Amino acid sequence: MVDTNVLLDWLLDRDSLRTKLIEDFFASSNHLQVPDVILVELAFALEKVYKLPRLIVSENITKILDDSLFSCSHNLFHNLLMDYVHHPALSFVDCYALHYAAQNKTLPVWTFDKSLVNQSQNRAQLVSRSTV
Repeated sequence: MVDTNVLLDWLLDRDSLRTKLIEDFFASSNHLQVPDVILVELAFALEKVYKLPRLIVSENITKILDDSLFSCSHNLFHNLLMDYVHHPALSFVDCYALHYAAQNKTLPVWTFDKSLVNQSQNRAQLVSRSTV
């Protein structure tokens, strides 16, 4: 398994010596697991810490998804990235929740977030007195 900091160093080339070490490590590996939580944390760091625009965040995540070295939830993340890029009112976590629920047939996502409901094409519903 690979963690967020390794992926950040690789994608952003934060330190050239470390990037070379990571590339050598990747070249000697044949399979690395990337859990969903790591990709979510990576997106958060790229957007909130490094202040990258959503399109660049999406391109960086896609670089991982499209590399056969990495085993991860490819379809889930490819699908959610489209919402993430095209719906700026939705956070990455909102997009993840919507697509995770759709993939696992547990829609709707119940929430108090009106923005999520409005942007979700009926995939999210408000919790209200009528739902209790």
